[in-house]
Amino acid sequence: MNIPPTLIDPAFHLSGRSVLKSWHILFRERAKLAMNPQSHAPAGRGTLIPIGGAEDRRGQRRILSRFVELSGGKQARIVVIPAASTIPDELGLIYDTVFDELGADETHVINVWRRADTEDPTILTHLQNATGIFISGGDQVKLVSLVGGTLLGDQILARYQAGAVVAGTSAGAAALSEHMIAFGRGGGVPSFRMVYLAPGLGLIEGIVLDQHFRERDRVGRLMTALTFNPSLVGVGVDEDTALVIHPDDTCEVIGSGSVTVVDARDLAYTDVYKVKQNEPIAMFGMTVHILTDGCGYDLRTHQPRQPIAKESTEGTG
Repeated sequence: MNIPPTLIDPAFHLSGRSVLKSWHILFRERAKLAMNPQSHAPAGRGTLIPIGGAEDRRGQRRILSRFVELSGGKQARIVVIPAASTIPDELGLIYDTVFDELGADETHVINVWRRADTEDPTILTHLQNATGIFISGGDQVKLVSLVGGTLLGDQILARYQAGAVVAGTSAGAAALSEHMIAFGRGGGVPSFRMVYLAPGLGLIEGIVLDQHFRERDRVGRLMTALTFNPSLVGVGVDEDTALVIHPDDTCEVIGSGSVTVVDARDLAYTDVYKVKQNEPIAMFGMTVHILTDGCGYDLRTHQPRQPIAKESTEGTG
């Protein structure tokens, strides 16, 4: 089965939507076949957790603890995929230790060095039993070039559609969406050739994810990505911060930083089609929300939610 190449030429931004759409239709059809044919439970959707990178792995570990909790707590069966990293063995061992300390029932690290490794029956067996899948940081282009269009990629999507929790940190977060930021440069103002897009793993539609957001000044490149297709919502996640996306599309923020939501659906004007070289791009009519720990967002209504007040345990007298 032939799959279009992962990394698309910059011209993709204006003309490659049909390629992207057909690729993900193919992804979903293969994912259906990868699911257990004996299961009579209705296919649902799991929880998705994009993390902005540099999450706390030594202190309170709030984000990773939440991932284990949502994956089943003491019954959690977790698979770690460090394929994006240049040191997958070392990084896999770190997460294996962390999830063990957080009480997961079992953790398996899947190392993928070549696309042929993704067809390993042992790997697929671990994934079929996983309640939580954790995708490490590194390089999202490397990750998708190894996993995209393979049985491993199909199985990740199938487990998510069957209700498993899927978390990705840094590059692993960027790769979760259908439209993936492959690479680009920092800066606060959108400009031409600032960002390059490619097909991601396709676990969620309608948004484009960026990470290390505030730390690497990536607001300009996220806005630039939205000029190519204003129907998308941009989500930029700071380090040590996560957006927990529940099956009903309600979201909550957890962590020490913030999540920036850029809604360009009502964009009134952009001159992206006229600018050249690295010239700045005009954009009128965007809505921007800054969400911090405890804040929420609804991806269906596109409305933010303030933190739910906790009952005080202090006396009033």
